[in-house]
Amino acid sequence: MRETKQWLGLYAAPGADGKYGTSDDQRLNTTIWGYGLVDQNVTYPGPTFIAQKDIPIQVEWKNNLPQNGHLFPIDTEQLHDPLLKTALKQKLVPTVVHLHGGHTMSASDGIPEAWFTQNYSLTGSDWIQKTYTYDNNHQGEAAAFWYHDHTDMITRLNVYTGLAGFYLLRDNNENNLINNNVLPSGEYERELLIQDKKFTTDGQMFYPEAPNTNIPGVPSRTGSYGDFILVNGMAWPKLEVEPRKYRLRLLNGSDSRIYRLQFYNSEKKIYLIGTEQGFIKNPVALNSLVISPSERADVIVDFTNDAGKELILRNSSPGANANTTGQIIKFKVSKPLSPVPIATVDTNEEDGLATPLRSNVITFPIQNAPTRQLVLFQLRENENHDLFLLGTLKNGSFRYRDPVTEKPVLGTTEVWEIYNPSQYIHTIHIHLVAFQVLNRQKFSGNLVTQTDPIKGETKQFLRNVNLTGNPIPLEPYENGRKDAVVVNPGEVVRIIATFDRPGEYVWHCHILIHEDHDMMRPIQVVQKPA
Repeated sequence: MRETKQWLGLYAAPGADGKYGTSDDQRLNTTIWGYGLVDQNVTYPGPTFIAQKDIPIQVEWKNNLPQNGHLFPIDTEQLHDPLLKTALKQKLVPTVVHLHGGHTMSASDGIPEAWFTQNYSLTGSDWIQKTYTYDNNHQGEAAAFWYHDHTDMITRLNVYTGLAGFYLLRDNNENNLINNNVLPSGEYERELLIQDKKFTTDGQMFYPEAPNTNIPGVPSRTGSYGDFILVNGMAWPKLEVEPRKYRLRLLNGSDSRIYRLQFYNSEKKIYLIGTEQGFIKNPVALNSLVISPSERADVIVDFTNDAGKELILRNSSPGANANTTGQIIKFKVSKPLSPVPIATVDTNEEDGLATPLRSNVITFPIQNAPTRQLVLFQLRENENHDLFLLGTLKNGSFRYRDPVTEKPVLGTTEVWEIYNPSQYIHTIHIHLVAFQVLNRQKFSGNLVTQTDPIKGETKQFLRNVNLTGNPIPLEPYENGRKDAVVVNPGEVVRIIATFDRPGEYVWHCHILIHEDHDMMRPIQVVQKPA
């Protein structure tokens, strides 16, 4: 991890003639923090790992950031961890890397208190080792993971600086699909990291914390939204492509923004072939695809009949500006068709999109432990901030540092019911496991706010829960193995997962500004009692 300057596609403001320049000398270079091999330049996003299933690798993440403080202002008095306060007051930068989606032992998972500063001069309470081991033995098949910073209470800021990158895990099945030209590969397989950002007038990153628009004038931590869309560190880029099929590995790396991706007027289908934790059974044709923070989608886009066209992948989510946040990337089908054979993955809907993608059928594990009922709370603090908390249906809301309540027994398979009585959408990510979504359903209930007589803290409870209607069918992009799931307001989502490694982990909202303000809880996977 180092600091550098990188061109993110920005130019200087108009001159006296009112015209924007696009010459090299008018480019605005932006200070970023990036990842890179020790003998190479760092970049945003960081370099892509390509690993093989069941072949472990070891990585030492070296913090070589400048020792002159963070790129963004931090109110250290709001931090819970005195060690973290000390580090930041000394102008050190705490970092820790989480392999998101990985089936990783606790010591290498990158949990929030495993942070370390430059030269390991200060370390968090859960820091154990310099070298991380990634076993690459996760519960699914080949998949696209990503790595990003996960430092306690400053994850949103560290990721915003540029500390994120892809991690592709291959297996024999995927290798066969590539080698037999079923799937596009090489330059026809592209990772696309989508993030929104704000910038100052001189092209430097600015981190915005959005106000609560429902109650004018009241500050809150409801979200962070930028007005520039970047793909792989470039604002509104253009990708020149051949008239053939491309495989796009899509990742929403934004802090808070949810995207509904589609081509204009759905003139071109997106063919889903995989979710966060691997392939689905066969390709599925989609008019649009919703992808929330941390979610990934493995898709095929077929440009075979589009020679000479320009096609813009758009964001049609509510509130998107058609000229800014409503545009993601332009594909210009201008390159001549090379002699490389076009991939044979099926994009012909008339024959039912029959290409088999998996080497085995996805089956649901069998539940052998009690159902866990969890709640996503939204609590108004005395200083008029919205505090987003996690908790249980029985015992109400908890802060991140409260005692552990989620203690799955090693080897058990649990169903989690996650209730969202708040007014906001949340994306829930669980470390360690590849889970499957069972269903979602509407509910009603009463929120009760009380003061804890011992701690003096405000707690919230969800009472009188009543399920309404029938379970809602899942979207096609929710049917594979996943590690993050959207939970809409007034909805309970049920997932099933097997906890097969012991140790300390966390689960949290992956809207990073929520995660950093206590919407995260520890998990302790415990040994089965004798």
